[in-house]
Amino acid sequence: MIYKNIDDKSKQIETLENLLSRSTSDAQKKFIETDLKKLKSGLEAEQENAYYLNFEFEKSKHLILLHDIRLEHDGRTAQFDHLLISRFGIELLETKSSNSEMTINEDGSINLKNGKYTNTYPNPLEQSRRHGVVLRDFIDSKVLLSKRIDIFGGIEITSKVLINPKTTLINKTLPDGFERADSFVSKRRKEIDGLGIFKVLSTFSKGYSIDKAKEIAQILVDAHTPVDFDYTMKFKMKKEVIQEEPTEVEQKPNIEDDIKACPRCSEGELIVKKIKSKKAQEKYNSDEFIGCDRYPKCRYTENSSKA
Repeated sequence: MIYKNIDDKSKQIETLENLLSRSTSDAQKKFIETDLKKLKSGLEAEQENAYYLNFEFEKSKHLILLHDIRLEHDGRTAQFDHLLISRFGIELLETKSSNSEMTINEDGSINLKNGKYTNTYPNPLEQSRRHGVVLRDFIDSKVLLSKRIDIFGGIEITSKVLINPKTTLINKTLPDGFERADSFVSKRRKEIDGLGIFKVLSTFSKGYSIDKAKEIAQILVDAHTPVDFDYTMKFKMKKEVIQEEPTEVEQKPNIEDDIKACPRCSEGELIVKKIKSKKAQEKYNSDEFIGCDRYPKCRYTENSSKA
């Protein structure tokens, strides 16, 4: 059963494409193009993973699927790419994809290699587990579970990272908690079909039925709070008129591609800076340049390509 599909992102894509067409700064265009590429590729990966999940589970009477849920509770926010809810528990599924070569390390951290540069990102399972804590607190606050379930340890919430099949993986064997999306669905179905009678009876002894799972799913759908990101504010552009060139545009999108990471220190992010001196303007043949935001610790610079 599918209770919620992925939110429509066409408005965000249209906004970025509009900003890109109106921008007069080559450096600014570079950042807008990066965000647009990230939004489109991320959406495509989520849709592809959702396809595999939907194909396998949409007609199931024992499994409930939710895609793209954002939950705010008690001052905390949790974002879920996919949730698989059954009378056996809730599985949080995080989508990961990249056009770079991906290596998953033993500690769950991820290396993305693009050319000669490699960036390392934290273990996505840890973030998913933190979001699981928010989810459990939310469920408890809604008094969705009976005291009987609490006595038996509560509903089980687990996490899994689904790697988009188009991603080039270096690993021959994936660490625990990581699976390719296309193989995950068939494996999960077999596991559920093969559950022993003890596991089935234990869920009934807790009083947690598929009807309770449906109740949880519907309340999560009702609590979903999507955010309409203000890209015009991020890129310091007015709705119709581009502002005069800023003295410094510190745009810090989430690093996903190597183009936004400083190639010298690998810790800073590249930002657009206004050139004040005539000597520097002659050097760069422009009134702006790109530099590392860790200056003066890192003095990497490059031409913004604006003539």
